[in-house]
Amino acid sequence: MTEQRLYWLKMLRYGCLFILVTGFLPLFAVLPTTEGPWRLFFDVLTWPVDNFPSTFTDSERQLSAVLGGVLCGWAWLLYKLADPAVFTEKIRKLMVQSGWVWFILDSGGSILAGLPLNALSNVSFAVILLGPLWKLRTN
Repeated sequence: MTEQRLYWLKMLRYGCLFILVTGFLPLFAVLPTTEGPWRLFFDVLTWPVDNFPSTFTDSERQLSAVLGGVLCGWAWLLYKLADPAVFTEKIRKLMVQSGWVWFILDSGGSILAGLPLNALSNVSFAVILLGPLWKLRTN
């Protein structure tokens, strides 16, 4: 494997770890004492920043727990698949498909739910994930 390919696999793995860490934000929102960062994120998404939501309902906490767990699980799977010992062109294509499915559904759902800024923030996550995958393509 070339040095350049190893570099982009490393960047891909860093991106996966970033997504994994991001998944802890909703996961930590299950407790009132650790919900602050997730509430701040939602406050920014519902611009202007005005301390809304001031707290989460039980249903919102439950959904955050599920969301955080799924996001962390997806990021960990992608991280493990980006290991140079197992990474193939077929895995790369599946990761690209997975990234696009996430981006389209999450962004579209966010827009429909009245959170267009989340769709905008998804662009940065898409670049973090899909950028290295694009550089890793084989002809």
